[in-house]
Amino acid sequence: MHACLRISLICLLLTGCALRPEPSERATMIEAPRLDKTLAASELNRHGHWPERKWWRQFRSPELDDLITTALRNNPDLKSVAARLRQSEAVVDVQAAELYPTVQANVSFSAQRFSANSTQAKLAGEHFRQVLINPLVLRYHLDLWGRDKAALQAAVGEAMASETELADARLLLSVAVAKVYFDLLAAEKKRLSINKIVVCQEQLLHLSQVRLQQGLVATGPVLDAERALNQARQHEMAINAESAVHRHRLAALAGKGPDWGDEIVIAEELSLAAPELPADLPLHLLAHRPDVMATRLWVEAAAEEIKVAETAFYPDVNLVSFAGLHSVSLSDVLLEGSSLAYAVGPSIQFPLFEGGRLRARLYYREAFYDEAVERYNGQVLRAVQEVADALVRWQESEARLNEQRRTINAMSETRRLAEVLYRQGLHDRTQLLQARNAEYREHLRLASLENRHLQAATGLLKALGGGFDTKTPD
Repeated sequence: MHACLRISLICLLLTGCALRPEPSERATMIEAPRLDKTLAASELNRHGHWPERKWWRQFRSPELDDLITTALRNNPDLKSVAARLRQSEAVVDVQAAELYPTVQANVSFSAQRFSANSTQAKLAGEHFRQVLINPLVLRYHLDLWGRDKAALQAAVGEAMASETELADARLLLSVAVAKVYFDLLAAEKKRLSINKIVVCQEQLLHLSQVRLQQGLVATGPVLDAERALNQARQHEMAINAESAVHRHRLAALAGKGPDWGDEIVIAEELSLAAPELPADLPLHLLAHRPDVMATRLWVEAAAEEIKVAETAFYPDVNLVSFAGLHSVSLSDVLLEGSSLAYAVGPSIQFPLFEGGRLRARLYYREAFYDEAVERYNGQVLRAVQEVADALVRWQESEARLNEQRRTINAMSETRRLAEVLYRQGLHDRTQLLQARNAEYREHLRLASLENRHLQAATGLLKALGGGFDTKTPD
């Protein structure tokens, strides 16, 4: 009899399940495209190291270091990402608990009168009291098909993905602070130059007015000088507003109010050595990009979720047992040994017909996996593109900056020659002021190109992962 029961149970376990659909073809992850030609065209040293974790210190600016440190500590959006990470870690703990048995205790008391017209004929019209005391109720899910382990691995993968997304959020925040800070630095340099240009235009207007009064010129030069002065003053107001906006943005990124931005100290000059490309750049790029690594972890978690959906087609077995005291009399529940009750045995559920629910869940998880894979593939392509674009922008900005510096040197020589000729009486003051004005305008352009160069360096450091490493995550 017992042998027959065991055989029947095994047969039910093997055959008592819903019909699982045939496996379909899944999306595949691509490898990182090669960068040989792109790197060969670069003039940067290819035997360097990956950026350090605090990559911004390469700019040797204590002010920038303080700003980014403050932002990483106080930014509300970053704190929100950190909170989501804590949620994912809590889900891992919850899912891990499914691998262990649960032990509970329960006590229940009920008073009931059975109806004289009910099906309980023997107790019809009687009052009935019941006491159930179960100090030990054990439940244990037999993970025969690996559902709980797969669910745990999925939760762990999602938590790791959230942790990597936090590292990516930290990188994006630090890059945003650095770029706005460089914009502010450029605006402050432009402010110095535009102030000098306004002074020159005021002096040129004054000279034109004097000459008009003396009958040496017509009104045309005076009107031209007034127009040039008005344009310079408009440019000055625009630069002042630009500087104020950048201060407000930095304050917001740092988790502060606008007034805090007015106290931001600006470095007079930044020194930046030419960045070096890691020797193993094409090979290990993806491991140093937090955004790519996060999408890969989501793919791995999605694969585990498919396993969880597949196990739903098989019988689910739980082991349930309890030991306690059950009685219909309050007086003997603790005194009479006959009140002792216990039970132990498996509880088996067979998914015979679910109306297509199990198939739909499996299809959903498979589609979610395919989406995660394609998102990863897109992120890989964007990562490689960012490196290639960053190299081009760095080379272009460096070349233009060097040309502008040569232009500044030429304009300085022109201004010095105008000063000499003015002292010797060979030129009037107008020509001297025009030479100075032209030099100041080139300094305006120089400030923009220096900012572009710093932005290109920041973009290259970000494209290389900004110091992220899978071996030492944040």
